[in-house]
Amino acid sequence: MSDSPSAGPLPLVADAIPPGAAAWRSGDAERWREAAPRPWADPLWAFLPLLATAVWALADAPHPVCSTATPCASDWSGLAGAVVQVLTLVWLWRRPGLALLTLTASIVSLFVDGTLMEPSVPNTALLLAVFYTTATLIHRVNAVRQQRSLALAAAGAVASARAPLTAAPRNRLFSVLAAALLLAVSVFAVWQGLRVAFDHDERAARAETTSAVVVKASEDDLTLKVRFVDDSTHTFDVLFPKQYEASARVDVLVDDGWVRLATEPYDTFGWELLVLLTAVPGLAFLASRAAAPRSGPQPVLRVLVRGDRDEHRTWVYAADDRAGARPVLYVDAVHEDEEEADEERDEYPGSLREAVLFGTPHTGGARLTLVAARAGGGPLTACAIATIHPAPAWGALPATKGSPLVQSADQTSRVMAIAVLAFQAAAIWGMFSESLSWQWAVAALLLVGLISSAATALSWRITADSAGLWLRGPWRVRHLPWDEITAVDADHGNIWIRTTNDNDACLSPVGWPWLERRLGRPPTAARTAATLHPLLHHPNLRPTSPSSSAQHGMPLGPVLTGASLLWAAAVHFTL
Repeated sequence: MSDSPSAGPLPLVADAIPPGAAAWRSGDAERWREAAPRPWADPLWAFLPLLATAVWALADAPHPVCSTATPCASDWSGLAGAVVQVLTLVWLWRRPGLALLTLTASIVSLFVDGTLMEPSVPNTALLLAVFYTTATLIHRVNAVRQQRSLALAAAGAVASARAPLTAAPRNRLFSVLAAALLLAVSVFAVWQGLRVAFDHDERAARAETTSAVVVKASEDDLTLKVRFVDDSTHTFDVLFPKQYEASARVDVLVDDGWVRLATEPYDTFGWELLVLLTAVPGLAFLASRAAAPRSGPQPVLRVLVRGDRDEHRTWVYAADDRAGARPVLYVDAVHEDEEEADEERDEYPGSLREAVLFGTPHTGGARLTLVAARAGGGPLTACAIATIHPAPAWGALPATKGSPLVQSADQTSRVMAIAVLAFQAAAIWGMFSESLSWQWAVAALLLVGLISSAATALSWRITADSAGLWLRGPWRVRHLPWDEITAVDADHGNIWIRTTNDNDACLSPVGWPWLERRLGRPPTAARTAATLHPLLHHPNLRPTSPSSSAQHGMPLGPVLTGASLLWAAAVHFTL
């Protein structure tokens, strides 16, 4: 056996491969990847409108009318609804089945209590967002079901071997302990809130009801000042000061030194907020515990893996993809022995390894277990602890390897570009709002940088053809022949093309790794570099036909510069 990674994937010792483990072939793996949820069902595009319209509808909802007969006190049913609604936003990302249930329960409860029965623009917008979110969740649930079926069919058995769990038991124990602690705090907060209400009811039963005149209701510090018959005054803390008009009369409960406003007799908001802040993560940890890998027999697939040292990702390939040309999916991994894993990555960075995958992979699914080859001999066990992502379709090489391969800005980078352009527009407005000064020169230089970043994030493109790589940046399209390229690197949202003459090319930014990881997505820069890496080191995988100027595209820097000047002129003549 050769120790060099160039001789082929590092082999896995036979003892680490369960008997009868089936190889995940390229055809089966491609069908699994194609069954992934479509881009329109991305959780981000459901989360944003659902959150925005929910906040809008909440802000537009009328304040409750507090009276002596119906005082504004505890609202435990409303709190339960809030917990379910926030859980819907949390589970929307990784638990579409649970999110579909909680979303249905939330909408039904809002119809029952009459919140959504009032015709208004915010309520209509919220219902439209709910319909779209429901469609994405149903699509994702069906896609997950299909991917699980395809993975089981490829494995050839429903359950065939036990996974050698290592990090998973610790993760399961942490989830259980965290859920127990948080839910215990929630129960304690509910008990304290109920205790406040009980103590009030007991004291109010023997209190005297008197009348007072409203002197002043302050919205700044949420207080209400009243005057009694004997000209004495008292100030109450209230949540809804707008509903108290000056000179109006209110009922007050008095029992010796105990004084309470009858319309807002007590405040359990702090305890209710504590319930919300602990019940949501507690139930989320409980749900993650249910998704933890099982210790019983699981389906087994033989695959190839390649670690990404920069992004701490593990890319998974079909067992017969010996060149590592088409990644099927990627996961985050926790290694059984981190020191040995780091040493191995340093010795053979980015090398392909034979591995065994335990479990049924599906998009956004639960943890899987990988047993991968180690360069020094013996298996290296790793447990994937984050969301499973299918490789994007554009990241795979053309089936014929003939047509050019085009990789370009995705939705995340375009959203980031729009945010930069919005900031730029606001900055231009701010410049013309002030008198001319030296700060204008600094702002102008900053705007040039913003235009460059926005143009790159909005329209960056790399086209690979028979002659090399064509890079569309903010101001020009640059060509780099294959024989001049030495490496393709990803670094903090940037793509670097290293060359032999030290005239490196850089596209910056092409994404935001911090945000992409938290959205459960592979960082764009790392994903693109991983796709171009096989082309660089395996000339037989490169496209054989040239690309056209239409495929290279036109830089947007000059266009955005012209648009910025027009906006500046409009602001100048407006102000």
